[in-house]
Amino acid sequence: MLPPRLRPLALAAAVALGLATPAVAAAADEAPALAAPPRLLQDVPPELPPGTVFPAPEVTVVLQLDVAADGHVERVALVEGAGEPFDGAALAAARRYAFEPARLTTGEPVPVAITYKLRIARPAPPPPAPVRFGGLLLERGTRKPLEGVEVAAEVEGEPVAQAVTGADGRFQLEVPASAFRLVALPAGHDRLAAEVAAKPGEVREETFYLQAAPGGGGYTAVVRGDRVRREVTKQVVPADELALLPGSQGDTLKAVLNLPGAARPSYLGGQLILRGSAPGDSAAFVDGLEIPILYHFGGLRSTFAPRFLESVEFVPGNFAPDYGRLTGGIVNARVRDPSKDLVRGEADFNLYDAGVALEAPLSSSWSVGGAFRRSWIDTLLPLVVGSNSAVSFTTAPRFYDYQLLATYQPDARDKVRLLFFGSQDSLAAVIKRPGNDPTLAGDLTTRLAYHELEATWSHVFTPVLRHESWLALGLQQTNFAIGPGLFFDLTSYRLDARSTFVWEATRTVEARAGLDLQNAFYQVALDVPRPPTEGQPPPPISTQQRVSADLHSALYDPAAFAELRLSPREDLSILPSLRLDYDSGIRRWSLDPRLMVRFTVVDGTVLKAAAGVYQQPPSAPQSSAAVGNPHLAAERSYQYSLGFEQRVRQGVDLDVAGFYKELTRVVVQNQAVNLDPSQPAYLNSGKGRIYGVEVLLKARLGERFFGWIAYTFQRSFRTDRPGDPERLFSFDQPHILTALASYQLSSKWALGGRYRLVSGNPYTPVNDSVYDATTDVYVPRYGATNSGRLGSFQSLDVRVDRFWTYPRWKLSAYLDVQNVLNRSNQEGWLYRYDYREKTPATGLPILPILGVKAEW
Repeated sequence: MLPPRLRPLALAAAVALGLATPAVAAAADEAPALAAPPRLLQDVPPELPPGTVFPAPEVTVVLQLDVAADGHVERVALVEGAGEPFDGAALAAARRYAFEPARLTTGEPVPVAITYKLRIARPAPPPPAPVRFGGLLLERGTRKPLEGVEVAAEVEGEPVAQAVTGADGRFQLEVPASAFRLVALPAGHDRLAAEVAAKPGEVREETFYLQAAPGGGGYTAVVRGDRVRREVTKQVVPADELALLPGSQGDTLKAVLNLPGAARPSYLGGQLILRGSAPGDSAAFVDGLEIPILYHFGGLRSTFAPRFLESVEFVPGNFAPDYGRLTGGIVNARVRDPSKDLVRGEADFNLYDAGVALEAPLSSSWSVGGAFRRSWIDTLLPLVVGSNSAVSFTTAPRFYDYQLLATYQPDARDKVRLLFFGSQDSLAAVIKRPGNDPTLAGDLTTRLAYHELEATWSHVFTPVLRHESWLALGLQQTNFAIGPGLFFDLTSYRLDARSTFVWEATRTVEARAGLDLQNAFYQVALDVPRPPTEGQPPPPISTQQRVSADLHSALYDPAAFAELRLSPREDLSILPSLRLDYDSGIRRWSLDPRLMVRFTVVDGTVLKAAAGVYQQPPSAPQSSAAVGNPHLAAERSYQYSLGFEQRVRQGVDLDVAGFYKELTRVVVQNQAVNLDPSQPAYLNSGKGRIYGVEVLLKARLGERFFGWIAYTFQRSFRTDRPGDPERLFSFDQPHILTALASYQLSSKWALGGRYRLVSGNPYTPVNDSVYDATTDVYVPRYGATNSGRLGSFQSLDVRVDRFWTYPRWKLSAYLDVQNVLNRSNQEGWLYRYDYREKTPATGLPILPILGVKAEW
């Protein structure tokens, strides 16, 4: 039997080695037993020399350890070795071990001897250095950066690294593998799935061009505008959506004539006829600046090319107080900034005209752009018009237009933009056969041109106070001459300015106020018959009195406006406003109060109403002391609208508005002036009334289809003088139906169609004629004004687009065919020299326009 002081040590060793004998167990019953073996607290890995070669993936060294009562290792002995340097490293490491000491059942720490098996594993090879992968996601064909796209690197289907693209489309990944799959799924574009095989530690940059899904790519138009709707009927249509509309040849400003409230103009005219008002009662604007000419000769193209248009705002009536001097409606084209990322451009060539555009950033703050377009009409028309035609062209109709713009944006609070744009139409011809009026013979020359330079500055003072101002210089020239003595030459210099401040006092109260200044200096020389007013059928020019003048004058027309937005509830907006105008031509002030209310009944249903006064000064010739009446008052219109907006389903919206307009103080020609030239040439004796309903059902289903059905019922009446019977307005079109749609069949094909059905215009019939021996012409004798009506207008237009998309540019070919059915729509009457026979004057036959466009 062992001495008592050695029994605990022997017992601990026996337990540790599993070698306890019955004799030892019996002895243990006579003394306190070992309750817990020692527990390793500090493991020290063996230190092997660099480059040690292992005979196997793992070697084992068995050691004998004497662990003291305080847990330190007193002695280490080699029991079973593996050879050097493994044995020496194991012995050195074990001497540095620290243990929780072994304890008896009484809790007393005791020293023990244990056998310790140390396993030394071959060290794993170091992991490969990660691959630093940088990428750039761009839209195929346009190189537009794809922002906010999640990109992942996957190994065996599991993501090992993720990133999100920034505003420039860039992403950066650190991938802990050299072979992986790169995946991304950007909205509206094809999925990215690219296999990457790199070297460990490699730094790589790659660019990926992703094809836009049908209808999901291209240059997306960002619609700018007020957060608050300020008009009862206001359609804001993105420019990229309008570009594919059939019948418009990609011209954004021409496409707005498909919206409800717009009457169909004559086939050679570009009049803007909104809600039954006369053409001169509505106007077109570019970023709030009125442009004098909206459409080129023939009305097939607008004078501002669509490349830099962001969106178009169409308001047929009851417009906001920012605009005045009109009793009809407005069209306002919003201009976008030039490209801030890459050099971009386009070239468009078709059978009608050709245009080019280029835009680029100059620095982080500056970007510039420009566009130019010219027609081919003067080249093609001589091929169509034969030598036997009544008209021979010395200079066939031709036009050009241009836009130059630059944007400077040093920070988020300030932006300055310079915009220089203009247009010119010219024509020179010889009229060989004048028909029934010998005055209309000989040389005919026409030139219409305007040039505008506009500087805009916008500034955010505080989060609740912002401001925008612009100043514009303009030149307008109109030159017309026919025959031996008829001519009209106008040169007008303009200085326009506008400034608007917006103060959001609280969430429920917002105030807007501003100035709208127009100044013009004009020179006009003319020798023409007195121009008729609306509804007045003109007699032959040879029988009319001439108006001759050589005038120099200046006009100063300042205006101020103010508007409040009151929102006592989140679903209710009340916008009262005032506009104050002064017209120096008639030296009169006018004050126009207006009110608009919008109420959201439930989500997706809005009721809306508006009422207001709108006044329009007479034209410069009408108010001129030399040829008109300087004592005229401004024409006045009382306008009322009531309607609703309803979301039918996601992507389908219905907009319905009824309207009524009362016209007073309408300027008409004074018939007495033909007998007494001392009488005023014009009077405010006319009045009128207009009413109707506008319906717009608009749909955008997915990314491939968009279209709308627009229907307008309207009636427009005039009374020229007290006691006269009420008559129809010259462009009274009771029914206007337009249905159009565009569908992108795939990433390569798009198809669109437009159908129009419009009531024919009224006309004044000729009952008979009398011969005027003095002038040797027959003078027609007309019936009641606008008592006849032309046949209805019908037209089907089709557009087909074919796209080819390359990594850095796109090519498209398009065929836009107007009047596919070749319908002979009547536009008026052609009379024989004595008015005893007439034949219908028809509009354009089938008109195909084939073109190609490259974008980069």
